[in-house]
Amino acid sequence: MALLVAAPLSLFAQKTDMGALAADLERVLGADHVEINGRPAKASAPVERPTTPFEAAVVGAMNRERVAHGLTPLDVNVRLEAAADDRIADMFDKHYFSHVSPDGIQPWNWVDQRGYDYREVGENLALGYPSADSIVDGWMRSPGHRANVLGAHFREVGVAVSQASPTNGYRGPTVVAIYGER
Repeated sequence: MALLVAAPLSLFAQKTDMGALAADLERVLGADHVEINGRPAKASAPVERPTTPFEAAVVGAMNRERVAHGLTPLDVNVRLEAAADDRIADMFDKHYFSHVSPDGIQPWNWVDQRGYDYREVGENLALGYPSADSIVDGWMRSPGHRANVLGAHFREVGVAVSQASPTNGYRGPTVVAIYGER
């Protein structure tokens, strides 16, 4: 059984407020004294890693759909890719498959922590689809997922894939795609 979860997110005001609050606190308390969700407020610079062949295939399949619909292809962004890596690691650490972690962390928090300055972000999740084409085909058959794949405002994406499942009862692969508009 394969699962899809979609949630287009538009939370610019909340992101800006959190960043402004963290900056104000750092001015008062000093650098390295402020944490957001247990992590330093200063965005850690992601270490660029090679995109796996499966991740590249997912991006390629999404871009074929975008071009077929008259849209520009998505570019892989290292900060969004790092946010997707962090997101999938959290799912496996806490054994869940959902847009919101069991401790209430929202998808945009991962993007904030990696220092991606955005106006809007979106997230697609998939579990159990055996190939990149089947993942994107499933997303295209779901209105929320389709809206993210074909979001004309989205210009960048980060994808993370694990061949396993974070929850019992399902098989991998598990896919996280995070879309961004600056």
